[in-house]
Order: sequence, then structure tokens, then C-alpha cells
Amino acid sequence: MERNRKEWILRGLIYFTIALLLADFIYKTYYGINFQTREKCILYAHLPRWAFLLYEFTLDLFMTVLIGIFVGTLLQKHFTRYKRFYPRNQFSAFVYAAVIPVCSCSAIPMMGAMQGQLRLRTIITFVVAAPLLNPYIVALSFTVLGNEYAFMRIISSLLLAVGAGYFAELVAPKTAIADPEKLLSCTSNTSCGLPGKSIYTESFRIFKKLIPYLLIAGGISLAFEIFQPTEILEKLQLKSGPLSAAAFILIGMPIYFCNGADILFLQPLVNYGGLSMGTSIAFSLTSTAICVSSFMMLLKYLGKKLTIQLSLFIMAAIFILSQIIEIIKF
Repeated sequence: MERNRKEWILRGLIYFTIALLLADFIYKTYYGINFQTREKCILYAHLPRWAFLLYEFTLDLFMTVLIGIFVGTLLQKHFTRYKRFYPRNQFSAFVYAAVIPVCSCSAIPMMGAMQGQLRLRTIITFVVAAPLLNPYIVALSFTVLGNEYAFMRIISSLLLAVGAGYFAELVAPKTAIADPEKLLSCTSNTSCGLPGKSIYTESFRIFKKLIPYLLIAGGISLAFEIFQPTEILEKLQLKSGPLSAAAFILIGMPIYFCNGADILFLQPLVNYGGLSMGTSIAFSLTSTAICVSSFMMLLKYLGKKLTIQLSLFIMAAIFILSQIIEIIKF
């Protein structure tokens, strides 16, 4: 009896969270509210600034991750029945990620559904590509920053995601886990198919393990919001070249940007400040590929060593891509 009541409570919490996030998405879409125009949000107008920031960087993050875990757990339970629809290679993983409107905080929990079923390179390609592109970001890229930026972002995202997949599979044997095929594989203790387990109970079990990481991520994001490091970039007047790209990469890495917020931030810098295409792409890719929140979650899923290696590779690859774009533009 007690178990059934707990099950219904967990079920109700998940469906309430889904409804809340859906209502939030519809509200923001209808009124054109995004990271750059959040002052139009009713919560922003009626809550103290600290309360709104606490909601944005903790509660909102918690809800997004919980639903990402729930979707991943649901897919994991039914993977064997529908696995023919899953991406089988890196290119299809990139296409899936670019079409499905999820951020990294939603995509990373889905790794559990791919455990032992897909190669590590395919999984990493999906996780890296998911926050870089979605239909909304693509449309925003074309309309706000133009065709050239949009095409450069799509091509750079493909190269980055595929390259990250190969890199992760290459260095994984050097980590504590010897075989990259077993990095996310199922064992007798993980119950890949979740036989006899409730997807609601399992979702909250995984979610509870991630709470410390989410609290750290939320705290760091909140600190960056308060100290506004992006304003430093505007004042430094760095427009092009290796130094400019490096500065934007270092600032962009910890910033919490998603769903095209980076594009809106770049608009005045590109259109009126003369920011180069290479530096613009560097900032966009860095600020969305692995933000603070996703980095902390990857620590839990991939381990500290592989997560750090993958993050360093992404930063280096983005820098190289930005310089290639600069050369092409020149």
C-alpha cells in the first residue's frame, strides 16, 4: 500500500513537471521571451531578482534534468522493442540531435537509454550535437545573424560533434575503463531493460544521485550571472584573431546559454561591433557544447578523467575551427 502511494506521488510529480515545463515553453514562445528578453517574464517582474535567479539556475535546471532522465529511462525500458529507430552511426546521431529540440541537460540523461547498444562515438556525437543545433537555433541563426553564420554553425557543429565522438573512443582505453565499448555498457547490476522496475522510481533514483552535481552547476552559473563576465568581452574590444577567439572560448565555456541565447547575445557584437565570423562561431559553440550544468552531469556519467579530456578537446577543436574560418574569410 505504502509502495503504491509512493509510486503515485512520483508519477504525479513527473507529470506535473512536464505540464509546468510545457506551459513555460508555450508562454515564452508566445510572448517571445528568451535569455536576453527575460525582463518581460511575469516572474521576473514580480519576484525579487535573487528569487528569479534562484528559480532560473536551480529549479528550472532541476525540472529540465528530471524530465530528461525520465525520457531516457522510458527509452531505456523499451529500447529493445524500438531500437531500429535509434541512430546507428555518427551522422544519423547528429541528424537526430539537430532535429530533436533538447538541450545538453536533457540529452545527457538519455545516454542511459543507449548503454551497451550504441558505440561510444555515436553516443558522444549525439550528446555534443544536441545543444548546438535544433530547429529553433537554426531558424534563429538564419534570421538574426544571416546565412553565412548559419551555414558555418551547422558545418562546425557537425565537425565538432563527430570529432568529439572519435576522440572519446580513442582516449577511453587510457582511462580507468579499458574498453570504450563497455564505458556505458550494462552490467548485471544496472538492469538495462529495467525489468520489474517502475520508470518513475528509477527516474528519481538517478535524479537523486545527480542533485549534488546540479547544485554545484547552478551555483557556478549563478555566480557568472551576478558578475557578468560577458560585459568584460564587450569592453575588451576583441574583434578577431587568435587572442579574440581564445578570450571568447574561455568566457563562453562556463556560461549557461541554450536555445539560441548565444545568438541574441552576439547580434550587437556582430552587426555593430564588427566581431569576426570565426570568433562568433567560437563563442557560440563553446557556450552551448558543454556548459557548467552539462559538465557536472558528464562527470557523473563518464567519470572525471574522460570528461576533462573531452572538454579540453572540444575547446581546442573549437579554437582550430575558428581559425580555419578566419583564414577562409580572409
